[in-house]
Amino acid sequence: MKKVKASWMALALSSVLVLAACGGEEPADTGEDDTGTDEPQTEETEDEGDEGEGEAASGGDLTVGIEAEPTSMDPHNTTDGNSATIQSTMMEGLLRFNENMEIVPVLAEDYDYSDDATEITFYLREGVTFHDGTEFNAEAVKENIDFVRDTDNGMARSSFFSFVEEVIVEDDYTVTIVADEPNSAMASYMAHSSAAFKSVEELNKKLEDPDYNLDREGAVGTGPFQFVEWRDSEHVVVEKFDDYWNEEEAARVDAITFRPVQEASTRVNMLRTGEVDVITPIPTLNAAELENEEDLDLYTGSSTDLYYIGMNFQNENYDDLKVRQAMNHAVDKDGLIAQVLDGYGQVADSAIAPAVYGYAGQSVYEYDLELAQELMDEAGYEDGFEATLWTRNSTEFLSVAEYVAIQLAEIGIDVEVEAYESGTLFDMLDAGEGTDLWIGRWSPGTGEADYGLRPNFASDRVPPNFNNSGFYVNEELDVMFDDAISTPDEDEAMETYAEIQQVIYEDAPWVFLHIPDALIAKGTNVHGIYVLPSGAVHLNLAEIR
Repeated sequence: MKKVKASWMALALSSVLVLAACGGEEPADTGEDDTGTDEPQTEETEDEGDEGEGEAASGGDLTVGIEAEPTSMDPHNTTDGNSATIQSTMMEGLLRFNENMEIVPVLAEDYDYSDDATEITFYLREGVTFHDGTEFNAEAVKENIDFVRDTDNGMARSSFFSFVEEVIVEDDYTVTIVADEPNSAMASYMAHSSAAFKSVEELNKKLEDPDYNLDREGAVGTGPFQFVEWRDSEHVVVEKFDDYWNEEEAARVDAITFRPVQEASTRVNMLRTGEVDVITPIPTLNAAELENEEDLDLYTGSSTDLYYIGMNFQNENYDDLKVRQAMNHAVDKDGLIAQVLDGYGQVADSAIAPAVYGYAGQSVYEYDLELAQELMDEAGYEDGFEATLWTRNSTEFLSVAEYVAIQLAEIGIDVEVEAYESGTLFDMLDAGEGTDLWIGRWSPGTGEADYGLRPNFASDRVPPNFNNSGFYVNEELDVMFDDAISTPDEDEAMETYAEIQQVIYEDAPWVFLHIPDALIAKGTNVHGIYVLPSGAVHLNLAEIR
């Protein structure tokens, strides 16, 4: 096996996250800037306390207000960000993303690809134990990956590991993952939060007793905190793990309590009164006022979320490129960001956000109603047509949908907005029946271009199996996807992914909308936390001073 050193997937984003102190910038959740042509908003406002200039950490308990109840303590059975934020305090994988979306080692000390990018070998850290005292080793890696990818076990993240053909234990601390086809993005997959490991003892409990609840009781990882309890609708509590292997990143606080608080205004008020120390996320409406409060810090940063209007290519209304281009020109994205996002966002100039590795910005479809109407006329739609726009039923999505409907009406597209609970909407899109237009939000958990693009635009990802709910088929792209993923050469791959984004943007299978900022807030006495562009909050090094 030839060593292809951590290659290009050792993401080299030099900027991205914005940790702006009180009164500073903005970032975090979804949004992006107003021109759509610039670099990611990434300023880093230094938090002096985090640099060790403040008083020494003194333990204490941290309380975090989150927007919803977590769904599971098992990273293999989780797709929501709230659960991932909590799990990240207890569970670790071979690799992870840091605040700049760079891949950094955790339970693996190093890794390398085979020269044909079909295998990746990890060299594991020795002396690591799970919270139950069992050893972390190559067998634990194999048992976990084999368990999650076995569809009989019903894990929500099973398909995420579908690229794995075999896991080979080379020795106690060396393990090789074999892909079913060339895949130079494997390191990014293994840095994802769903690639964290739990004790083999927990897996055995589940295998021996199908009723054993891994979602509730299986959070036995190797992280700096260990699970204490989960009370429905009240809290999840984790406490410092004294035998954590990494002294430099050992927990500073004694415990963290996560409190689900669904109503955003309530979360904000609880932060003001000191009932909680950190809240995530924050409505854009509240962000500006929090920026000016003396005892609070607002953290904002560029996210990897991207909002779009998907369209079903099985509907003849969208066959003509001119119609799709007209729709892109008819929506005033700058106006949407100003009116719906209170300015906390930027125009999407690609199918992925600037914070995603491999992003290549394109020339934006400028707001031009006259041009949009000309394109509709040339396509034979002088009188427009009727359309149905599906959206989630949250205020955030409804506001975008209603704004878009008003804009498309200007070129004769009579849009009826239909709102659904998110799970119902996903089921409808996955079924691929009755779909017309829908508001989508996409963020690739791997942080790189292949997973950012392929699920939505490759021909083999149409329903009922994957994300391509618009049944978009482009054989030219299919070849380009295969070319890019099969080379371990960074420059060559990046060039191909840039071409792919150009083809997609010009072909306009979506109306490209915006990238919202990520937003969280905390008390000024809390230090050492940061937000990933994915929106997950890293709390492991939190300190209270």
